[in-house]
Amino acid sequence: MSSANWTILAQTRDRLGESPMWHAGQQALYWIDWYGPTLHRMTWGSAATRSWTIPDTSMIGSFTFARGGRLVLAVDSGLVLFDPGTGACTAFADPNERREGVLYNDSKLDRFGRLWLGTFDVGETEPRGLIYCVTADGAWSVGDGGYAVCNGPAFSPGGETMYFSDSAGRRILAYDVERNTRVLRGRRVFAQFTEAEGLPDGLTVDAEGGVWCAQYGGGRVSRFAPDGKLLQSIALPCPIVTAPAFGGPGLSTLFVTSGWSPGIVRAEDETGPGGAVFALDTGIRGLEEPVFGI
Repeated sequence: MSSANWTILAQTRDRLGESPMWHAGQQALYWIDWYGPTLHRMTWGSAATRSWTIPDTSMIGSFTFARGGRLVLAVDSGLVLFDPGTGACTAFADPNERREGVLYNDSKLDRFGRLWLGTFDVGETEPRGLIYCVTADGAWSVGDGGYAVCNGPAFSPGGETMYFSDSAGRRILAYDVERNTRVLRGRRVFAQFTEAEGLPDGLTVDAEGGVWCAQYGGGRVSRFAPDGKLLQSIALPCPIVTAPAFGGPGLSTLFVTSGWSPGIVRAEDETGPGGAVFALDTGIRGLEEPVFGI
């Protein structure tokens, strides 16, 4: 495992920073504090962070960009359209149908413009988590299921493969994705992790097809080749590493969110840099994220 000169882009001291995503049109990085429940935005070249605390919810599982400068937030009550200009939230869809003890988690748009959204068992033990596919008209279906905690997902440059973190199973899975179906096929193990390596959490894919994984509790991000071979593992200065994303003007800056929480991190880490957004120029170009066509 190598080390790197990470820069702290923002120290928002998020209890569980998650879901970093670069908005190319705005030249800005967005991310969330899962427990805030808070949405953050930092414009490139500015040290200032704009934050919104989302009302009437206890968490934000993730978000994606939508037309008109809006965002689709996954909150307690389902998917809502959030307007940063007004602060208004409008209900959009609720595939989970408020199942007791199951909440929303990571989400991402595929290369065909569909939203893939995972859920998790609050106890993180029962295989109640499902992966939903949601289209811009609000229709949804189940792509797969049977997981305690759904994380990731991320898509290959051509969109034919989805990578998915089965966090409780300590593995990344790969699925075949087709434009004309919302059912995932060809499930297979892409990478497996030991206890010392932490839990696979958020994922992103670069322009070369490399798959980057944040390792929760492992204090690192790792890059895998499209065939699952480990190419690189880079340490971060905190144990709770949650999600990576590429951005910046050339899409070559890797942003990584992190967190901290008493009882999870060691006592000496509670006053460390956990909860910051870290940045590293990798020399590897990322991919621009799609916008949901609502």
